[in-house]
Amino acid sequence: MVGKTKVSYVLESLPRVGKIRAGEIAEEVGIPPTRRLAGLGSRQRQELLARLD
Repeated sequence: MVGKTKVSYVLESLPRVGKIRAGEIAEEVGIPPTRRLAGLGSRQRQELLARLD
């Protein structure tokens, strides 16, 4: 069920991250706006986690 969730929705649910900030983060990491969590590659996952630290 979690894998079907869009990355943008997960980012927006984080504190101090809205739609604009979530879009910026996804763009910097190279994640399309329609990508779902299960569709992330290992590199994208690592870069996203590093960006959120």
